[in-house]
Amino acid sequence: MMQRFTLARPASFGALLVLTAVMFTTACSSDSMNGGEVVITDLTVGDGDEILPGHTLRVEYVGLLPDGTRFDSTDDTGEEFIFTFGIGQVIEGWDEGLAGMREGGIRRLEIPSHMAFGQRGRCRSDGTCPVPPNTDVTYEVTIVAIFDEVLIEDEIVGAGRLAEPGDILFVDFVGQLQDGDVFDESLSVGAPFQFQLGAGRVIAGWDQGIPGMRAGGRRIITVPPSLGYGPFGFPPSIPQYAVLIFTIDLVEVVKNPDNDGG
Repeated sequence: MMQRFTLARPASFGALLVLTAVMFTTACSSDSMNGGEVVITDLTVGDGDEILPGHTLRVEYVGLLPDGTRFDSTDDTGEEFIFTFGIGQVIEGWDEGLAGMREGGIRRLEIPSHMAFGQRGRCRSDGTCPVPPNTDVTYEVTIVAIFDEVLIEDEIVGAGRLAEPGDILFVDFVGQLQDGDVFDESLSVGAPFQFQLGAGRVIAGWDQGIPGMRAGGRRIITVPPSLGYGPFGFPPSIPQYAVLIFTIDLVEVVKNPDNDGG
């Protein structure tokens, strides 16, 4: 739901790389592969900001079985993977093995099964298991960026009035989590949602992601947790550290007299 004080699709998302001839391997922590520890090999050391627990990250990756078979990759979907680091949203081998990386870095993680998919493996509803039980896995992970700004994709560019801070907007919207679950929408209400842009009456991701739209336009905005509901979420529909995807149709713009043009 929007943050009403009184009141689809998955995220689709380069990296600045430092070329280096040095590759080093270290053990990370904690029984199969390499004594049960994550083995780290830095292929490229990033020169961006260091990632820290609680940062939401945009990454690209390839996952490999011990025989080299690829079982998962962002190349297959053409979309980056977004998650919050260090809070248990991903397998333990990632939360431990990515520590210390910087934006732009590429790291190989050799992960023992108990820090990956364990005794259950990674299986589909049809019974097939891309990752069999008790299987060690290897990932090559690229930290594209710390995700702290709204991502914008205009599906339809409107031809009407320009939306600027201070204007009153009427919008239809659908809000989804990354798994596609809808947590809020305006269509069932039977009338567009009305709010003043830039007045802090909606989540910061809306105030940042909507300016520049024109009436008649449709925009998809992907909002990081820091600009949404953060570490607390909005129970029960929005979990903590949730990335939010909104499809917004700008129905009408009522101009603030202080805003010229549009």
